[in-house]
Amino acid sequence: MKKIIYLILIAVVFISVSCEPTYKKEYSTAYPFAGDWTLTSYKGAAKDFGPFEVKIYNTSLSKDSVWIDDYATTSSNGHYWSFKFRAKIDIVNKTITAKAEKNQIAGYAIPINLTNGKVVGTDSITMDVVFGDDSTTTYRIAGHRTTSYEEYMKQ
Repeated sequence: MKKIIYLILIAVVFISVSCEPTYKKEYSTAYPFAGDWTLTSYKGAAKDFGPFEVKIYNTSLSKDSVWIDDYATTSSNGHYWSFKFRAKIDIVNKTITAKAEKNQIAGYAIPINLTNGKVVGTDSITMDVVFGDDSTTTYRIAGHRTTSYEEYMKQ
């Protein structure tokens, strides 16, 4: 009887020690878009400005939108146009759009339209943007991801 209890005890200890939990890497709902991007702006075929940095990250509102942010806190200190706005994403098709989205920079509440936005492959992005204070010009903004979501997860 003692041998059976001893074997059961060894089996219980062995099972409890060998059953380490496995963790599944969870991705942000903005995964294909999230990260730090280095972008360049073009007017037609001519380079307009850049390179400049933009951060794209998930919102707390829903699973189908992201923030696009050029680190600005005022209308004159962003890396490019001083913007922070919410854009709609389609994760399956890797597209991004914003229609008359209000800029979130205090004192600079211009509307921003983003069309033809798309993540190409895993680390390239392109989009057409019209800013409310220059509504006659469409800027083609394109570039590559410099820090991805996976790299943030390793930190």
